[in-house]
Amino acid sequence: MTIKISNDFTQYVKILGRGKKGARSLTVEEAEHAMSLMLIGKVAAEQLGAFWMLIRIREETVEETVGFTKATRQYLAEKEALNVKVDLDWPSYAGKRNELPWFLLAALALANNGLNIVMHGHAFTGEERIYVDEAIKGLGLPICHSRVEIKQRLHQTGFAYISLENIEPALGELMDLKYMLGLRSPVNTVVRMMNPFAADHSVHGVFHRGYDDLHVAACEQLNDPSVLVFRGGNGEAEVNPERDVTLLKWQGGVASQISWPKAEKEHKRLKHNLDLSRLTDHWSGEQVDQFGEQAVRQTLASVAGLIYGVASHDECLILADEIWFKRNKGWLSQTT
Repeated sequence: MTIKISNDFTQYVKILGRGKKGARSLTVEEAEHAMSLMLIGKVAAEQLGAFWMLIRIREETVEETVGFTKATRQYLAEKEALNVKVDLDWPSYAGKRNELPWFLLAALALANNGLNIVMHGHAFTGEERIYVDEAIKGLGLPICHSRVEIKQRLHQTGFAYISLENIEPALGELMDLKYMLGLRSPVNTVVRMMNPFAADHSVHGVFHRGYDDLHVAACEQLNDPSVLVFRGGNGEAEVNPERDVTLLKWQGGVASQISWPKAEKEHKRLKHNLDLSRLTDHWSGEQVDQFGEQAVRQTLASVAGLIYGVASHDECLILADEIWFKRNKGWLSQTT
C-alpha cells in the first residue's frame, strides 16, 4: 500500500482531536470517506496512528462503524466477483488463548450439511494464542489465497478459509498497526462486520461487553439480512459452555435476543492441552472430548438456529445434533 500524506484526511484527525470541548465523533459520511482514503493508500502512517488511537480512547460509535464498514464493502465490491452463493460469513480474528478453536468443527459440520461457508481471519505473531489458520493447516485443510481458490473449495467441500491480507492487503496492513501502536484499533470491528463475499448470514464473535450491542445497531443501519452476535470464547464466535451466553440477532429487519444457560456446570477446559488431535478425534468420534462436545454442540446450535430460523434453545440443540450426526466422520482423516 503506497502511503501519501492526505490533506483531505487531516480534517478527520482534527475533528477527533480538538480536545474535550471541541472534539466529536465522526458522522457516517465522514467515517466512510476517511476509510475510503485509507483503503486507496492516501493516508500517511502518522495520520493513521493518530486517527485510530483517538477513536480507540473512547471506542468507536455506531455511526463510525457503519461508515467504516460501508466504505470497506464498497471497496471490496469492486474486486473480482466470487460468482458463488455464500450462505455463511464466519470472521475469526481473536484467536483462542486457553482452548482449541472448537467453533471450526461447528463450521465444518454445517458445510458437511450442504452450506457454503467462508471463514476469514488474521494472525498476530508473538501472541500466546492459537489462531484458526493454524488449526486449519494442522487438520490438513487448505488455505485459500485467492477468490478462484475459494470457489474451488466451496464447490468441493462447502468450506473455505482465506486470510485477511489475501482478501485485501490494505486491510491486513491496517490490522498490523497493532504491532506499532500496541493496541487494537476499530479495524478489528470492521473486519468482523464487512462480510466480504456478501453471504446471506453472518456470525460475529466479540469479547468486550457492549460490542455485541454495537454490532447489532450497526447491522440495523446497514440493513444487513441476517446476523448473529455474541460474546464468545476469547472473542471468537464460539459459545463457551461454561458460561451463560446472550445471543443477539438482527434478522429480517428485526432485532431480538435470547439467553442460554451454561451447558457445563464444572470446568472441563484443558488449558495445557492444545493438541490438535483432540479436534480430529472428536470429529471422527474416536474419542469424545468433554469440553469440545458442548462447545461444538452449543455453537452449532446457535448458528444453525440463525440459518434455519429456529428460536428455542431446545429446538436449536435438536437441529445441531441432527447436523452433527450426519457429518462425514472420515472427512478430516481423508485430508491429512
